[in-house]
Amino acid sequence: MWLERDIRGIAAGQHGVITRTQLVAYGVTDHEIARRIREGRMEQRYDGVYYLDAVPATWLTEICSARFACGPDAIASHRCAAVLWGLDGIRSRLIEVTVPYLASPEPDGVIVHRTRRANPSSVVESIPVSTVEKLMLDLASMLPESVLRKLARSAVHNGLTSPDLLDETIGKLGGRGVTGTRKARRVVGFVADDLSGSAAEIHLKDIVLDAPIPRPVQQLRVRFADGSHAYPDFSWPDRMRIVEVDGFAAHGTPEQFQNDLRRQNQLMDLGWEVRRFTATDIRDRPLEVGAEITRFVNNSASVRPGHA
Repeated sequence: MWLERDIRGIAAGQHGVITRTQLVAYGVTDHEIARRIREGRMEQRYDGVYYLDAVPATWLTEICSARFACGPDAIASHRCAAVLWGLDGIRSRLIEVTVPYLASPEPDGVIVHRTRRANPSSVVESIPVSTVEKLMLDLASMLPESVLRKLARSAVHNGLTSPDLLDETIGKLGGRGVTGTRKARRVVGFVADDLSGSAAEIHLKDIVLDAPIPRPVQQLRVRFADGSHAYPDFSWPDRMRIVEVDGFAAHGTPEQFQNDLRRQNQLMDLGWEVRRFTATDIRDRPLEVGAEITRFVNNSASVRPGHA
């Protein structure tokens, strides 16, 4: 017995995918399943997992097929989950799922992760998927910190999570035996700091931290002769070097731009060398900006400035 409308309705809600278990529940026999596959009216994706053309096949169809093939507790995870959530930094269309440790199926073309720990999930596009907080911890073990920062910033900016929620999940599910925990904590700290910065400052911070140079001091307090102070974006006190976002682009008014120029002259009077980069350069020429900063910082004498 084949209840066309009901069966196609189930498949449509699962991106065109339906399982043998679901078909049998509607009274469909194995003979009928085999006949429809022979006739080209249904396509077998995995053992007991089929595609009906109730909706066009997409990447979501592949994810659903893989999930069903890996068992009822499988959820989309890791890089696959990041793309489902729409996070910046990853475009890969890998199919990755996480299953309980003792689950056995490992279908071809599917990256299967196993866990004995809690595996919190949500639902995106009708697909069970790792929570944003959990996938950040999972990805900390396999991605560079720069990519992880992009993912975390994107998630926070889009209102999918917060630094507090990320930190809470790391505390519950990270720790001893979980690779990437320290990296994940660093990323959460960076994202929390970034909430108060401009987009250009945030991007420049990424460039500086990824460059082959010593780690800078951020917002160093530099005292001028008149008793006023400056707080440069990034400084290397032992090398008398400062790197900043261009004042007019960052602060937006002619008055502030004039103040920044005056402050820069005061810094140079104290012996500092300064490089400024516009928001456009930071956004459109990150590699060139990184190379220039590297040359600027590394080609310097070791002199300690007078700062307080």
